This record gives sequence, structure tokens and C-alpha cells, in this order.
Amino acid sequence: MGTPVNLTKGDLDLAASITINLGFLARNFYDTRTIDVISAFAGFYNDTPNATDPEILAFSGARPQDLSLLLQVLGERDMLRDSIFWLDAIRQYLPYTPGTGHLLVPVFAVFTVVTTIVLALRLWSRQTIAGGIRGYDWIMVFGYFMTLVYSASALYHAVNINISSQFWGYSWNEIARQQMFYIVLDILYPIAALIIKSSLLLFYYSLFSGRYLRLSVWATFGFTLATTMTIILYSIFKCHPVAYWSEWYTSECDSHQKIPYLVTGSFMILSDVIIWVLPLPMVLKLQLYRREKIAAIFTFSLGIFACIASIFRLQAVHKYFFTSAGTGKTPIINTWTIVELNLAIICASAPALRALCIRHAPKLLSYGSNGTDSSSNSSNNSNNNSGNGSMNERNRKNTKSVHGRVIVHHDQIRPSDLASLRSGISRTGSGWSDFEKSVHYSSTSRIGSPV
Repeated sequence: MGTPVNLTKGDLDLAASITINLGFLARNFYDTRTIDVISAFAGFYNDTPNATDPEILAFSGARPQDLSLLLQVLGERDMLRDSIFWLDAIRQYLPYTPGTGHLLVPVFAVFTVVTTIVLALRLWSRQTIAGGIRGYDWIMVFGYFMTLVYSASALYHAVNINISSQFWGYSWNEIARQQMFYIVLDILYPIAALIIKSSLLLFYYSLFSGRYLRLSVWATFGFTLATTMTIILYSIFKCHPVAYWSEWYTSECDSHQKIPYLVTGSFMILSDVIIWVLPLPMVLKLQLYRREKIAAIFTFSLGIFACIASIFRLQAVHKYFFTSAGTGKTPIINTWTIVELNLAIICASAPALRALCIRHAPKLLSYGSNGTDSSSNSSNNSNNNSGNGSMNERNRKNTKSVHGRVIVHHDQIRPSDLASLRSGISRTGSGWSDFEKSVHYSSTSRIGSPV
């Protein structure tokens, strides 16, 4: 064979195939870069042009059945030697680029810090404002730790294993570890996503009183669980044996792996959209000022950012799932996965953070100290001070009605607060009527509207 200077995509794919197959064969060189294994074989054939099978086995440490299978695939005995000489001759023209793991490091650092702070503030809000940390909060904490496990595994893979973007830059042991990490990450991602979504659905279930809304929550959970189990089972059993890298020549794998991952990934995005849309009809029915309702809708719609991250992740799966021209870029997929999981936790904590702002920094959301819209207060104060500086009885009643209609948040009112609310707001007044319409209340469940 000649020595091409400008290698085509087909040349690079062939080079990757030869290095992987020879790397698996040569058990004596499992800690040596596969391209260096090729050079070692080239030197062996130069010294032993007519090498016999026992001599090849002794040099490489290969199992007899592995050599037999490789020769069957090549078709001709001389093809093995010629392929090795060709690849050794063009090795100087092969691209060597560092792995893409550097993209993941800052993403991991930033999102881990931000998500940790957000989750801590969420728990503080629940404990100090909502009357205690609920079950779905603890589930979210579990989802946070599972996200950390996924992120740490992806980071270790990116920094310590993904040292090159080409397979000929790895030893066989490094390639085997890569394959193992692919399975681990493919399993951890849907588990972490399921836990986060379960926390959100349980939160919605505690807010919804309508039968159909609660059935919608159960149906969404069933759909999400089925999708998750499908991804996990497929990731485990897509190859036989599961540890397919231990029997590279005889293992059988699905030849269309990208399609199931794209389909299940689309289902994951669909469940994301359903979960973030579920509470919006309930929020729209709340009797709130327009500005408050817009703020509530915005709070519950933040999940759209997690959905967008899911779409970018799926696009990365489509583009980088398979090696192209001997190059793999799995850390790009892992980076978008980390973004998606962390954004889901952050967006799911938005209602609790909003309650915290209303309580401790009301000016950030333009709320007065009593929870009312500060612009409404300013308008009322302006009206109260106009004219001769005094108000008639009608204006006093109107003002009392406006201030009596407090902005109720599901994280702002504890059961112990009901007595003071009852004494402060007359049941016959419009304030209490609005309150009852806005609040899903029972003696044991949470109190307040999901604003």
C-alpha cells in the first residue's frame, strides 16, 4: 500500500478499526497505546516475515481462538501483516487531538456550586416559611446526590480516561474502561432524571385537589418510569455479554444503537414538557392580580430551560454517539447531560426561592412587607393623599379590602398561621373569599396556592 498524506474519512475509520482489533488481540500489550502496538507488530513482522501462528501467539499473548477469529474476518493471512505495515507507515499522518473533557470541567464546577446553593436555600425556605421540609424535598435532595454521582463519574471519565479524541491514542485497558463508563453513565442519567421528576410530580400531587389533575400526575409518572426502565434495560442488554469489551470478537451488539437512544431521549423531552406544563392550568385559575399571576406563571415555566438543555443533549447524542473518522466526543454529550440535570433541580426550586424573596427581600419582587404588591401600595397611598388629604369611609373600606387580599404562596403559610389569618380577615369580606378560592386547604396537607 502507498503512504497517503491526506487521509480520507474512510482511511481514518479503517485505522481506528485496525488499532482496536489488534489492541484487543495483543494481551501482552494491554497497557500500551494501540498505535504503538501496531509499530511493535510491524517490527515483529520485519524480523519474522513468515511468522507462524505459535510465534504470533507467543509475541502478542493472544488467545488461539482470538487469532483464529481475526484471521477469519480478514479473509487472508497476509492481510493482517499488510494492514499492520500500512497503518505503521501512515501513523505520522494520523491526527492526534486532546480529548474534549476540558469542556466539562468548568460546567461541572459552576453548576455544582450554583445547584448546591439553590438547594440549600430551598430547604431553608421550606423549613422557615413552609413549616417544614416535605417528602418531595428529600426526594429532590436524593436527585441532587444522584446528579453529583453522574457528574463526578463523567468528570473522572473526561479527565482521566478521555485523554485523546482518537482510539489509536489509547491502550486497550483504557478503551475497555471507556466502554464500562459508557454503560454506567447511560444508567445513571435516567435514574437521576427520574428522581428529580418524581419530586416535582409529588409536589404537584400535594397541590392538586382535582381528580383529573391527580390522575394526570400518576399518568405522567407512569410514562416517565416506563421510559426510564426502557433506557436502563437497553443500556445493560444492548450487547451480549454485557461486558462486551472482554470478548471483543465474539460479542454481539445491536447495530442500530443510536435509534433507541434518540427515541427514548425524545420521550424524556416529552415527559419534561408535560411536567412543566401540568401546573399552569391551576395557576391560571388563581384569583390574583395580573402582575402576580404573570410572576407565578413565570416561576412555574422556568422548567422550559431544562427542556431546552434536553434538546441540546439529544442533538449531541445524534451527532457524537458514534465514532466518526476515528474520533469520539462523548464528553460533549455528558456536558449537556450535566446542564440538563442541574437546571431541572434549579428550576424545580424556583417556587421556594420566590417565597424566600417575598419573606426576606420583598423589594426584589416589588412586594411590600405584608406581601402585597408595592406598586398597589404606592397607588393607594397616592389616592389616599390626594384632594384635601383625608379619605371618606368608602375609600377606607376599599383600601382595607385591597390590603386584606394578601398574596398567598404555598411556602409562606404554616398551619399555625390560620388562626391569625381568620382573626385578621373577615369571612364576609372579599379578602377571605379570594383567599379561599386561591388556596387548596386541608388540615393535614400544605396550605396556600402554588404562586
